Amino acid sequence: MLMKKLLSTLVLVFCCFIVFGQDQSLYSQFDEIVGQNNTKLSYGVVYKEKYRKKIKDNHNFYLDDSFKKGSLTYRGEQFDNVDIKYDLVDDFIIIKLNNQQQQISIIPQKNLITKFRIGNIKFRNSDTNGFLEELLVKENFAVLKKHRKVSKENRDADYRYHTFKKREQHILFYNNSYYPIDSKRGFTRLFPEKKKQISKFYKSNTYLLKNDYKTFVAKLISLLQE
Repeated sequence: MLMKKLLSTLVLVFCCFIVFGQDQSLYSQFDEIVGQNNTKLSYGVVYKEKYRKKIKDNHNFYLDDSFKKGSLTYRGEQFDNVDIKYDLVDDFIIIKLNNQQQQISIIPQKNLITKFRIGNIKFRNSDTNGFLEELLVKENFAVLKKHRKVSKENRDADYRYHTFKKREQHILFYNNSYYPIDSKRGFTRLFPEKKKQISKFYKSNTYLLKNDYKTFVAKLISLLQE
């Protein structure tokens, strides 16, 4: 009788921690799993890789598929020396938490992340555009880059796997709004009254345009603000 009560209690506790969806992801507060030191980071979804890969260097992550040391600001608090990687297909970050017993990888709630860093590379959460790399940040504008990957499902005999292609877009943060700027048209839409200046600048700065885009944008914005 005592054993039945004990088993029932254990099952109840276990079920309180686990909620099954279609992918059997776990939604819960993992304080007891990851330890009290990680409490504020530990609310999220247990990470489960959904893409099957066949080609070694073709993956869905930023840089590569390993965890890197970095930091993030989450729920208003900064956490340093965090193991982190960034999924570019679904636009979320994954962090690896440790305690004495185990490691667990979770996806922190995206809208609670203000910014994060992988190595020396900084990202901000722009809400409408998701996570953006900060290429250049000035007092009145910022040049940003959106990293994306698109997945494709492939079949090889009876084996299904995914391949990935990169997509990148430059974004200008200006007057508290985000604007796509991968073409001259993006600037002329933002500064229609200075269309001739923009065209002239493009013609005379082709090297910067191809080789140092953030400097190209910085000089163009400075010109347009005169």
